[in-house]
Amino acid sequence: MLNWIFFGLNIFVAVVMAATAMLPAKPHKNVILETTLPGAQLKHPAVRQLTQQYTKQLWWLALFFSLVGLPLIFVHFDSLALLYFVLLLFGLIGAFYGTEVHFIHKMNRLKRQQGWALPATTEKVVDTQLVLTKNRRLLSLNWFGGSGSLLLIGLVSNYFTLGWATSWPLMLALLLCWGLFLLLYWVVAALPVRALTTQPEHDRALNDAYRQTWSRQMVIGSYMLGVLPLVVTLTTITFSIIYVYLVLVIIFCVYLVYDLIREHNFEDRLLGEFALKTTTDEDRFWRYAMYNNPSDRRLFVPDRVGTNISLNLGRPAGKIIGGVTLVLVLGLLFGVVGNLLALDFGGGGIRASATTEQVTLKAPGTATSQIKRQQIK
Repeated sequence: MLNWIFFGLNIFVAVVMAATAMLPAKPHKNVILETTLPGAQLKHPAVRQLTQQYTKQLWWLALFFSLVGLPLIFVHFDSLALLYFVLLLFGLIGAFYGTEVHFIHKMNRLKRQQGWALPATTEKVVDTQLVLTKNRRLLSLNWFGGSGSLLLIGLVSNYFTLGWATSWPLMLALLLCWGLFLLLYWVVAALPVRALTTQPEHDRALNDAYRQTWSRQMVIGSYMLGVLPLVVTLTTITFSIIYVYLVLVIIFCVYLVYDLIREHNFEDRLLGEFALKTTTDEDRFWRYAMYNNPSDRRLFVPDRVGTNISLNLGRPAGKIIGGVTLVLVLGLLFGVVGNLLALDFGGGGIRASATTEQVTLKAPGTATSQIKRQQIK
């Protein structure tokens, strides 16, 4: 059963990543594929051809990784299926990111060849009235109290169920990841307001929606993480609980993508003809789809092609946070995989399960045996 869930989840992730990776190829103000162009050139045939190639490449990647996930169906052990799924996930992320960077460079090259450079400016527009009430629709910090309580209860249950030696790496990773959600909430609250249009009421609506959306994502994400230790404990009683949790994770991912795309489209509609044009002074800092500007004192910046938040990798603190986040994610994923591998292959034990029709036997390094009830005397 778990094999089919991982197989379906792999296809789902591939399709979602293709759909979200397409967003930079849609003009946002006068920025497309992290490249600022004159407004009149956004529909130039060469620009359209390049964005179409990019979109087609994304869907081919989604198809390729969906087919590469087929062996998941035939893996006998849940731990090996999860390990293969995690490796596929990192392959997906690397392939889609590399494709985006490749086409950003191609768009930059097209811009230079066509001579579409715009006069650079560092002029900033600030609405002082908006600064005073910038977080009026930000979700309350009190929402994190429930997820923190769930996390602590789950960690205590892990300690008594699995023991300190087995549970401490997972406990540490979960605590740090929950703290990361809290940190990102603080980042959203501390971000400066953005003057994106010539209409103050539009800027207020955009900033309010932006902060509400991201604070909501941080709160929901903290609850998804906070309940995980309890799920790990309950799997020792009934393994089927993991299926329920995976379904919840899929629903959360679908909602996350829907919410971000909805916010992105809302911003594009509200900008309309009142949008302030983006200038070329930041193009060179976004060449790798991430912000890298050592001279900018900001640690977190709003993404200029949508509602995302970008880390300034040009600052030493940005590199440290990025590295620590990567280590935490890897530690959490491979910590779970390691525990499952220990259950499947530790001690050389035989695992048995029974239904009304047959008895199934599994053991490390051997094929799974299925014995019909009628054959047992």
